Amino acid sequence: MKKSLALILFVLSIFASQISYAQEMNLEEYEIYIGDTLISKSDFIKNSKTLSAEKSQKIQFKPISNGDKKAYYINGNVYSIGKIKNLKENGTWEYWHINGKKAREGDFVDGKPNGRHKYWYENGNLRGIGNWNNGVYDGEWEMYNEDGKKIVQIYKDGKLIEEK
Repeated sequence: MKKSLALILFVLSIFASQISYAQEMNLEEYEIYIGDTLISKSDFIKNSKTLSAEKSQKIQFKPISNGDKKAYYINGNVYSIGKIKNLKENGTWEYWHINGKKAREGDFVDGKPNGRHKYWYENGNLRGIGNWNNGVYDGEWEMYNEDGKKIVQIYKDGKLIEEK
């Protein structure tokens, strides 16, 4: 009993020190892995306290690297697929909701959304389609509420100029 309690306390102290270290570092400069699996940063921040002791011991923070990336939610579902070039998102990226349904798809240039992007609600219904230009809304955006009602918004240089 004393050995298992000591082991649990040891594991918790390691986990707490890693989380503390992660809070002091700039997570924008790092990828988070559990073993060999790349983990979504937002999911890690939201759910890291629920990790098992086994997974907590496998947490690694590695500097962002270039190449094809496939990130996962902690639950094992795919979070995103895309390519990092010059340490930023470039090319086509796809994202999924935690339930496995597609959340977003579109192109990025130097880490900024660019061109036509599509978004979906967790229930699979279309949420919006629109154009980005260098990281800001530009042109017509078709927005849908969850029951399918459409609103058209027109943007210029990131500012809403008309809504129909």
